[in-house]
Amino acid sequence: MTKVEEPYGAWPSPITAEDVAALPGAPQWPSIVGDQTWWCAPDPATATVGLVRRDAAGGVGPVLGPEWPVGNKVIGYGGRPYLATPDAAVFSCSRDQRLYLIAEEGQQPVPLTPADPEGVTRTNYSDMILGPAGTEVWAIREATRLTEELTDPAPRTTRDIVAIPLSGAAADDPGALRVVARSHHFLSTIRLSPDGTRLSWLGWDHPVMPWETTDLMVASILDGVAVAPARVLGGDAGGDEVAVAQAEWADVDTLYALADPDGWWNLFRIDLAGEETAATNVFPTETEFGHPIWRVGSTSFAVTDAGVVLRRIAGDEALILWDPETGQTTDLAPEWTEFATSVSGGTGIASSIAVVAANATEPSTPLRIDVARRHTVRCTERTEYPHEAWVSVPERRHVQVEGGWQVPYIYHPPTNPEHRGPSDTPPPLLIDVHGGPTSSTVATRYLNFSLFTSRGYAVASVDYGGSTGYGRAYRDRLRHTWGITDVEDSVAVARALAAAGLADPERTGIRGGSAGGWATLAALAHSDYFACGTVYFPISDPATWFDEQTHDFESRYIHYLIGDPDKDAERFARVSPLAHAAEITAPFIMLQGDDDVICRPDQADRLVKAVEAVNPGLCRAYHRFPGEGHGFRKDETMAVCLQAELDLYASVLGA
Repeated sequence: MTKVEEPYGAWPSPITAEDVAALPGAPQWPSIVGDQTWWCAPDPATATVGLVRRDAAGGVGPVLGPEWPVGNKVIGYGGRPYLATPDAAVFSCSRDQRLYLIAEEGQQPVPLTPADPEGVTRTNYSDMILGPAGTEVWAIREATRLTEELTDPAPRTTRDIVAIPLSGAAADDPGALRVVARSHHFLSTIRLSPDGTRLSWLGWDHPVMPWETTDLMVASILDGVAVAPARVLGGDAGGDEVAVAQAEWADVDTLYALADPDGWWNLFRIDLAGEETAATNVFPTETEFGHPIWRVGSTSFAVTDAGVVLRRIAGDEALILWDPETGQTTDLAPEWTEFATSVSGGTGIASSIAVVAANATEPSTPLRIDVARRHTVRCTERTEYPHEAWVSVPERRHVQVEGGWQVPYIYHPPTNPEHRGPSDTPPPLLIDVHGGPTSSTVATRYLNFSLFTSRGYAVASVDYGGSTGYGRAYRDRLRHTWGITDVEDSVAVARALAAAGLADPERTGIRGGSAGGWATLAALAHSDYFACGTVYFPISDPATWFDEQTHDFESRYIHYLIGDPDKDAERFARVSPLAHAAEITAPFIMLQGDDDVICRPDQADRLVKAVEAVNPGLCRAYHRFPGEGHGFRKDETMAVCLQAELDLYASVLGA
């Protein structure tokens, strides 16, 4: 078929904002449960997450009814919300954050933890494991006191590892809960040794973030309590920061862990049998296997009876099996190129693992892999999308910037089977800035971007300095340069695409949420390159985004990103978009959730008010959404946002 020539940005497309918004979210938290595979499935229509399983015969269905949504709010971003064994399952209900037990098929869930006294305490539980006797689950408990005059969440919040009777005795009696261990302000990844005599976990304290420094702790279990806990890896002794991202038991005296004393998250083996602990990098490589801990209990490797399965990050990702006897590696899923931080086995050391995978043409999909037999089962069938020909296929690229750094990015070209652009005109470009800022881009089939590319826009998603997957040195490029490095790298990508004839430098916009929203505002304030911007739930004023102005997890993060709010006030003022609101001259839209406790609505409110005081009408639309927090979940919310983006780009970047 001959394509019709139309200006870039004006191509007709059957992909609509409503269609994209109604698509289900990516599956999360897969696990092996005997011959079944379980995972969590987000539903944008109800703005909830359900628990789903695939049985041995291939049947897929919900474990619970829609009245039992699954999830928790540990550290603001949540943690592993369920534990399933062949005999029972325990899950955190997102309605009330209590733990519930499902002991028999079809049984109504039974509460295991007490209800919070209203207005007194808010309690969350996550990362559950089965206790050594099999009569308890052990979990990380996060408790925040609500009645104190203190507004800073850090001194009002405690975390510990607690034992919860499966009998339900603690549902009405908080005294039936037992504290197993306390060590740090933040905790993650609790694991029992195979013989039940030792417990390991990760911990860290303010002001560091877990990708700066964490401690891997090991303690003996005596009468159901962890005694004599000791750090076996991590910390910042001697001034060298070491972050442990995950640890798993190989046998009663051996742990494997992902740690970065050499600047990369590599695999270490920790021998606990001798008088002194020995940690050895058993797979040294200048690539990453680990991940930043944004969600409690996230995992990038699993120990199996055939070896260690690792998520290897080096551009396109790979899921590999490492043989500890020979050091040989095997690619377990060569047709997949992106893997979520969800590499998981069952309870104990299993022969199969579960993972969520994707590639350039496949959406995120739960997989079950028999490691010994190298056999992969796709747990859900791909739903045929009627407009697949309009979906852009991403390409990995990079650009070199000052200092010799290679900035990776993913380019999504304009794609439409019926229309093409003029041969003498490059397409308008949207620079997409991810959040975190320690997240990273993925080269996957992404219909949000195809909403734009099918209309003739190009999209480039940037792994600016600070992104994860390229070693500590690349991540530390953002230390004290937030609002500078992220902006400069985004501009560098835009300029490189323009120089290659793949983007129009006069018609380039920028978009992002959270830390990406900050970078979008900083780019509009400190650069004249972008013609417009879309800002989702941003930080706009770093001088007020710490301590009581955000949630506990990130309440001291600003010390890494910019510096000390008192000692480095000049640096804060120099990079603050709010302080430079008068210098924002490109039109933008602002999209904010009313219930966001991470980037609170006043950050967006004050920025819009400051810009409008100088340039009325520059903010083309400001939507605040009741019931939405940090990251929108309702399909009607996302439809409004995506349509607002289309309207902005058509009016500013259109032909």
